[in-house]
Amino acid sequence: MRTSADRSAELLEVFRLRSEERLRKECTGEVATAHEAAPLGPHDDRTQRVLRALRSLPTAGKHIIFSEGPDGPWRVAKIVLSMPGNLLLTQQSFADYEDAMRSIFTARVAELLQN
Repeated sequence: MRTSADRSAELLEVFRLRSEERLRKECTGEVATAHEAAPLGPHDDRTQRVLRALRSLPTAGKHIIFSEGPDGPWRVAKIVLSMPGNLLLTQQSFADYEDAMRSIFTARVAELLQN
């Protein structure tokens, strides 16, 4: 027998799929160019919507930036909940914080567009 919880889960999945499709459509070349030019902002409305949506995705699989010293270099890691420390270090290291942000944005958009 189908329950209200089943229906809620079904509607949540429909909402998730529609949200991802809308986000894919909004990830245009203009958004990428705007982020490339100024990763820290300010951003136009469309770019800000895309960034807000990418930031609101589940924690597992997100990329993070951390500093290896008091002022860099900056490393990129990925949150993996099944690993000790929940962190998978990548080989990526950047002298500039904004370059690390650009790298993460590019990776997140590529993952989104693959699905």
